[in-house]
Amino acid sequence: MPVSQARSRPEPATQPPPPRRDAARTRERLLASGRQLFAERGLHGVTSHDIAAAAGVAAGTFYLHFRDKAELLRVIATQTTALLRERLDAATREAHGSRQGVPSFSEALVDFAAEHRDLVRILFGRDSEASRVGAAVLDGLATSIAESRRARIAAGEMPASLDPDVLSQALVGLLARVVAWWVEDPRRASREALIDTLTRIQLSGTHPT
Repeated sequence: MPVSQARSRPEPATQPPPPRRDAARTRERLLASGRQLFAERGLHGVTSHDIAAAAGVAAGTFYLHFRDKAELLRVIATQTTALLRERLDAATREAHGSRQGVPSFSEALVDFAAEHRDLVRILFGRDSEASRVGAAVLDGLATSIAESRRARIAAGEMPASLDPDVLSQALVGLLARVVAWWVEDPRRASREALIDTLTRIQLSGTHPT
C-alpha cells in the first residue's frame, strides 16, 4: 500500500457511550446526590433543583428520571429495603431454630440501622411525607417476615396459634420504633444492650420467665 494512501485513511472515530448507559449513569448520580442531601437536610430541606445541581446535571434532567423528590426517596427506600432483606436473610439462613435465628436477625438489623442512620431517621421520623414511604417499607418487611414465620410454623419451630400476619405487623412496628429512637442518639443504649433486648423480646416477650 502506498504511503500516501496509508496516511489518508481516517482514524476510527471514538464512539460516544450508548444513550442508555449515559442515562443509567445520570440516574445513579441523582440517587447518590439524593441520598446525601436527604441525609444532610431532610426531605423538606431539599428541592429537586438542589439534587440536580449536586449531581452535576441540569434541573430539567431530574424530571427525565423521577417525577419529584418524593419518588426519588421511594426509589432509595426500595433499594435500601432490598439490601436490608439480603442482610437479614444472609444472617439467618444457616440458623437452626429461633434460638439461633433471632439473635442473628437482631444483630443484622441493628448493624444495618447504624450504617444507614440518616435514612432510618428520615423514613421513620415525624416527617409525614417521608413517613408514607416508610410505611410502605414496613409493609414490605412485614410481608417478608410473615412468610418466614409461616415456614417456621409449618416446620414445627413455632406454635400454630400465632397468626403470622399479626405477629409480623407487631414485630416490624416495634423494631422500626426502637431503631428510629436509637439512631437519633446511639448514646441512649449500647449496641449490645439493644441487640440483647430486642432478642429477648422476640423470644420470650416482655415478661420473660
